[in-house]
Amino acid sequence: MKHNSKIFVDNGIIIYAGKVSKTQQHKHYAIQIGLVLNGSYRLFIEDKEYDHHNFIIHSNVPHRHVSKNGALFCILIDPTTDLGNALVKKYAPPYKPITICQDALRDLRYELSARNQAGGQSIENLEFKIFKLLKLPPAKRTIDSRIAKLIEAMHDTPAVEIDLDTLINEIPLSKSRIRSLFKQQTGLSMQRYLLWVKIKHAFYHIMQNKSLSEAAFLAGFADYAHLSRVIHQISGMTMKSILKDSYFVQE
Repeated sequence: MKHNSKIFVDNGIIIYAGKVSKTQQHKHYAIQIGLVLNGSYRLFIEDKEYDHHNFIIHSNVPHRHVSKNGALFCILIDPTTDLGNALVKKYAPPYKPITICQDALRDLRYELSARNQAGGQSIENLEFKIFKLLKLPPAKRTIDSRIAKLIEAMHDTPAVEIDLDTLINEIPLSKSRIRSLFKQQTGLSMQRYLLWVKIKHAFYHIMQNKSLSEAAFLAGFADYAHLSRVIHQISGMTMKSILKDSYFVQE
């Protein structure tokens, strides 16, 4: 099954640019940063209409939107990350218009397009670049070598073979200390970080033209239905709708 979608997934972050049409009211776990690229876009929260071009919708806020020939640059952020925490502190729920750095948006869109054309799967310092885009002071973080080793093992081990207890046993610290240090230095719990690693693996296999079922299995999910539920919880969209409607809009 061939997919031409342009989607980026990093730990705690999903980015895609996609067509926007009419949706039913829905909500999602991820905080949503929406940047309207072109066309009309009308957002409704509790039947109140908003028409800002750059906005934030907080976690689990029911909303719907209507658009005609619209394109939305969408950043979905796990609220437990440092970036998510910074957004919660700066912007009161449920919704706020935001200002962005246009130069940072242009640079990020260019890099996303270039990475897609080159078949790349990661963007260096992506979280830092989103902090810059949103005009927020970045989180300052230094990774302990033992946690760096654990992260490397998570990414290098086939997703279906990852066992957290086995990986933890390779680190000369108590399990409770490792888990605490991991959260402190990555902004995510080990379980949440591993979930995002699996999501990244799933999208990678889909872009390698694996079937949705095979991609889900290779990424360590029980089946495609399991993967689809996780994606829907985070994004409010089905996997198939993300793959169908996403693209990166060129300047």
